[in-house]
Amino acid sequence: MDTTQLLDITDHRLLCWRDAICEAMTLGFRVEFLLNLVKDLARAIFGERAIHSMESFSGSDNIRAATKALNLKQCELEHEHGELRALLLARGISPDSAGCVTEAVTRTDWLDTSQDFFQD
Repeated sequence: MDTTQLLDITDHRLLCWRDAICEAMTLGFRVEFLLNLVKDLARAIFGERAIHSMESFSGSDNIRAATKALNLKQCELEHEHGELRALLLARGISPDSAGCVTEAVTRTDWLDTSQDFFQD
């Protein structure tokens, strides 16, 4: 698995992993973290596929520059959310509650950004 490239993972393989995790959940195993891991992996795979297919389009330098800027911004936001989570945990908030607050902030940030985008 460590040497598997993202583009080599098929949709069928992702669905098999998801189904196995869901089956384990129905049997009472606590594997929600694995389901989240597969979701994150799927996002990475589809993103890699999109980047790979965009490279063949004309103007790919502009696309690469925009992708790089977006990746940088995403890293910054992830860092800020990590800091927020650490602050919440330091104040005695449970890890589950800190995760919920961080998720809510992420969704609110996205809504604010998308509203600005649609107003332009």
